[in-house]
Amino acid sequence: MPLTVRQLVADPTLRITLRAGAEHADRELSWAHVSELDDPAAFLSGGELLLTTGVALSDSDKEISDWVRRLVAAGVAALGFGVGLRYDEIPAAVLDTAHAEGLPLLEVPLEVPFILLEKAVYQALSSEDHARLQLSHQQQRRLIHATLAADGAKTLVRRTAKLIGGWAALLDAAGDIVDSTHRGARRAVEQTARARRSRPGEIVFSTEGGEDVISHPLTAADGRVLGYLLAGREGVVGSLDHGVVTIAASLLTLFVRRTEQSRDALARAREAAMKMLIAGQISTVEAMADELWGGLPTEPIVVFTAQGDPRRLSAACELFEVHPHGAIAFALIDDHLSVIASHASANSALARLTSVSGLFPGISGEASWGELARAIRESRQAADDAARRQETTKFTAVISEGLSACFDRDRARAYAEAHLAPLLDSDRGGSEALRSTLEVWLAHNGQIDPAAKTLGIHRHTLRRRLDRIERLLGISLESPTSRSELWLELQLIDSDVDR
Repeated sequence: MPLTVRQLVADPTLRITLRAGAEHADRELSWAHVSELDDPAAFLSGGELLLTTGVALSDSDKEISDWVRRLVAAGVAALGFGVGLRYDEIPAAVLDTAHAEGLPLLEVPLEVPFILLEKAVYQALSSEDHARLQLSHQQQRRLIHATLAADGAKTLVRRTAKLIGGWAALLDAAGDIVDSTHRGARRAVEQTARARRSRPGEIVFSTEGGEDVISHPLTAADGRVLGYLLAGREGVVGSLDHGVVTIAASLLTLFVRRTEQSRDALARAREAAMKMLIAGQISTVEAMADELWGGLPTEPIVVFTAQGDPRRLSAACELFEVHPHGAIAFALIDDHLSVIASHASANSALARLTSVSGLFPGISGEASWGELARAIRESRQAADDAARRQETTKFTAVISEGLSACFDRDRARAYAEAHLAPLLDSDRGGSEALRSTLEVWLAHNGQIDPAAKTLGIHRHTLRRRLDRIERLLGISLESPTSRSELWLELQLIDSDVDR
């Protein structure tokens, strides 16, 4: 505790006398300061023992009284007046005003140096700081020791509650309770929820319900909030030791970050193993599959691919972590989730994927492990279609629409329109109907006579038009590849194949 005026006067080595303000002798002294200025109030912060010999005092009793009142207004805890230099005794104006204002007034004899009083105050403050430091050190040791327990995070929460004389709770990043020492914590969680949502990375204080509550975020190095330490005890703000909560929050952050790092490392291992499976290294992955997924699914297998928002994909991964049903291999690869399940576990895997709002997986046909690469391609193609349809899609439904269904229609049509633009522009400016000529000729498998008959033109006219088409498009119609691509392009720009 800081030194009080009463304790200072009680020290027999100082030989000082309390002349006024005995009713406030239990005031604590924040500092001791010597000043002979005629107005030292501007240099005071409050709580000081001001020491003076009065050499700068006016001869006017009124001005002396005003001087004392200014000291009181500045918040001095006590006034030490040294006698034996200018004044043999404390001036009556000082004494009377000190009595009137309730200011503790100490008479300091000439033989007692002011520095002895300063040292007494400083030593008391130093002892208090030392005691506070020792307590803080002991609390830190107890918190650090808690981290050595098998369930370190849980022990740390309980140790925090004990040290602050209240309760504590660990929340996840969403603000839900993970662990708590007190049932009433839920009420405090709800009271501070709005402030956490509006200022997720800041410390939040609350005094509702007669409790001093602090919500301390657990943040990663990149600023992400990993969770919160919530603590409280009865009283106003400052009743609980915020230093203890800050240290405990730092230690809990290490635990939560370590858990997250372990989860990230496992996710990276699964991603690498999935890529090895796709590359055909089945036997190599089989040796580590138990630790990653509880084993490998049995044949025949089905592959699911889901793409979309990373948070939704992560949520789907957690469903496979928490509720495993048979060996189901899964991994996040780039911007999609790949899941491999046996035929027996396929429905369970699909149910978990579709339980996450906004995920529409693509599903491959059944395959053996040797056909995994093919099944992966099928599921990804089905996933592209599923994203467009906003519904779960099987690859069998994709292939039933033909080869054009496997293309990005918007991109393919844009290419077709650009490639056929010279042909279409020529039709707009003339009367040769080159587009319909090309379409009829291709429909007759490149045969001149039946195509000319259908078009109602002479065979030589058809040949001239075909020559013009070759020049406009810069291609050779003798090429089977060119003829196939032109046919597909014509189909893509027809309005009846638009979706």
